[in-house]
Amino acid sequence: MPEPDDTALGPAPPRGSCADAGRFGHGPFAPDTVLAGRYRVVGLLGRGGMGEVYRADDLTLGQSVAITLLPDRLDRDPVALARLLEEVRTARQVSHPNVCRVHDVGEVEGRRVLSMEYIDGEDLSVQLRRIGHLPQDKGLEIARQICAGLAAAHDRGVLHRDLKPANIMIDGRGRVRITDFGLATALGGDATRAGEVAGTPVYMAPEQLEGQPLSIQSDLYALGLVLFELFTGRRFHDTGDVAELRARHPGSVGLSQSVGRSRRRLPSPAGGGHRRNTSPGRRPPARPGPSTSHPHPSSPALGLYCGVSTRCSW
Repeated sequence: MPEPDDTALGPAPPRGSCADAGRFGHGPFAPDTVLAGRYRVVGLLGRGGMGEVYRADDLTLGQSVAITLLPDRLDRDPVALARLLEEVRTARQVSHPNVCRVHDVGEVEGRRVLSMEYIDGEDLSVQLRRIGHLPQDKGLEIARQICAGLAAAHDRGVLHRDLKPANIMIDGRGRVRITDFGLATALGGDATRAGEVAGTPVYMAPEQLEGQPLSIQSDLYALGLVLFELFTGRRFHDTGDVAELRARHPGSVGLSQSVGRSRRRLPSPAGGGHRRNTSPGRRPPARPGPSTSHPHPSSPALGLYCGVSTRCSW
């Protein structure tokens, strides 16, 4: 069976911004080139939807960073530029050990650049392709860190809107960072308006597929899909086609039921935290929106999230 389409819809976030150090190449800027008197180039990490991404030493901050050379068209599109700047301001609101830090938008040789924390590691999608599902202990530790980073963003009123394994970096010490909040927005902001569809379809909540306003639960739906994949080694959906995914949700089996069948692979969280209303059999109140098929709060995925979040209100 072919792999589901991973293609993100809408404005693509800069990819490779927190990337594997082993992928250095040679772009227009040779190693040791100093840009704008600030960034000493180490090497080209890759090219993504937003532009070329380099690892560099920030001579002002005194640390390694990832810098993305943004496309020239941004200067000819004030609406797109304003949205990018707003996205950066939004992402900068989140400071947490499990969230990739966004530094600044600047200018290098007449080009706008986005600087972010550099992470020496690989993303979760690469790990899963390489080893399949993770061992239970390691998987549980990574899952807790993902939940902690996402909860920190939600505590600041920020949605990710494109949570998926490719946007979760793991460094050599096993520390998780959630990356690419380029589609994130403050709760209730313009980017959650009805009619907009942006993200990666195979990890979208039903309301996101329909272009409806998003909420924290939309991110939690994606979280459930990511954790399902983390512990089973396979995606919950076998297609990335938007029309087919839309058709599957009415009357479909809830994700929580499938995760529940995999409880032996995804243990319940142990000890402490805000473990609110997570007892088996307790049904959540209906929430507004086009779908009620989000993971049940008694599922292990939401049990982990509620163990670290102060916003868990089910």
